[in-house]
Amino acid sequence: MEALTTDRLPTRKEIDAYGEAAEQIYEELRQKLEAEHWGKYIAIHPINGDYAIGRTDDAALKKMRQKYPGVAFYIIRIGYRAAIHFGGSGASDGKRPKRSQK
Repeated sequence: MEALTTDRLPTRKEIDAYGEAAEQIYEELRQKLEAEHWGKYIAIHPINGDYAIGRTDDAALKKMRQKYPGVAFYIIRIGYRAAIHFGGSGASDGKRPKRSQK
């Protein structure tokens, strides 16, 4: 699989494979990310596993675009089932970990 770029429209198959690869990377990092960055956004490069975290999706994307211009990234809101939602009470799965006492 190659990185998707912003200069052409990808096929549905490419999008699905890209998303699956990014979700797998997120799952490997989930415990640490949710403990330290709940509610922030992560932009993932599904091919090489690199990622950036930001307070907003735009902040995370900006960091990745500086390193990889023209590449499409997969964005996840850390601790949530969806990065963006409309109405309702939010997309959290309600399983926010307790903060450790330091």
